[in-house]
Amino acid sequence: MAALLAGCGSYSTYRTTRIAKPGKTDYLFGAQASGAMAVAGLDAGHGGTVAPLPEFAISARRAVHERIEVQANGTMLPIKQLRTGSIELAGKARLFEHGRWSIAAGAAAGYRLAESGGAIVEGVHVAAPVIFGVDLGRHQLVWSVVGGYQKWYSSGAHPVEVPFIGQSIGFLWQFKNRWALLPEAGSAYTPTRNFMTDETRLFHFGIAVVYSR
Repeated sequence: MAALLAGCGSYSTYRTTRIAKPGKTDYLFGAQASGAMAVAGLDAGHGGTVAPLPEFAISARRAVHERIEVQANGTMLPIKQLRTGSIELAGKARLFEHGRWSIAAGAAAGYRLAESGGAIVEGVHVAAPVIFGVDLGRHQLVWSVVGGYQKWYSSGAHPVEVPFIGQSIGFLWQFKNRWALLPEAGSAYTPTRNFMTDETRLFHFGIAVVYSR
């Protein structure tokens, strides 16, 4: 269960179909929380959620083509009781646009570390989101689906494999030319067994400030 708690956050989060403007870099600063929930246990009356894990998020996104951008994403939680951190390299391509509708697809790979009470859990992951956007004036409503795979390692235990598939919804509020707010909430399903049931639901919610420079 420690691996599920450490890896319960969604990956390549704070999604939009928009690409950073040529010659500009989009910087993102966010606060988020994530957790895991026993799915089958809820029906049986003994399921529940793990206390949401809070983290800070940071990202830099830069266009390498008018339809393609590269990203460096990271998260951290620097408290004594539980230290977490992750780094991810990702990319995104805008594939389709018609009027105010657009579609983008991405790919990401990363590494994550969690430490609690002297126990260290490390993991690697890959993820591939498909993103759908609807422009509402200068703002954008975003819905995405994502599939991915995580593998977790800890001393004295067998590696844990966590395939997952999920979705998220967000809203990009462009309140200034260079500034935007992006709240987002998502969930994912994995068949990986936890300490109570054979199925687990992962969830994520957060809000980020986006600054273009």
